[in-house]
Amino acid sequence: MHALDKYAVDFNPKVAEALKSAATAPGHFPAHLGIEVEDAVPGRIVCTLAVRPEHLTPVVGVVHGGVLAALVDHTLSIAVYPLVEVGKWVATVEFKINYLGSVREGVLRATGSVERLGKRVAVVRVEVENDGAPVALAQGTLYVRDQPGA
Repeated sequence: MHALDKYAVDFNPKVAEALKSAATAPGHFPAHLGIEVEDAVPGRIVCTLAVRPEHLTPVVGVVHGGVLAALVDHTLSIAVYPLVEVGKWVATVEFKINYLGSVREGVLRATGSVERLGKRVAVVRVEVENDGAPVALAQGTLYVRDQPGA
């Protein structure tokens, strides 16, 4: 059995599809950055971001670490949404990121893999590549709960 197969029973393909259109909805932060959901399968999601001039630092001309961190943070949480009850809120508690290389152009591809999903806490690993070369590795903890105010 593949490690991600354990999530197939709880996977909601409608939620996974909804994440694709939600990421590009005007006025939302992922759309502002240009983050798109490329693929979503049980326990794994792939998000992409095409590097634009406004993502670069003014002095060195490489993608700002905050852009990579935002891509990681977004990927962390949405990897979990198709696996939890509709209406639950998934919030990042913490994540650690290692920057492995600099990026000047191309496409960033973040692959988020759910390592552990409990009733209230999830752990997700994210690997970020730039045109096939690893540029960041992250792991985060997420809290799964009822939506605030619900």
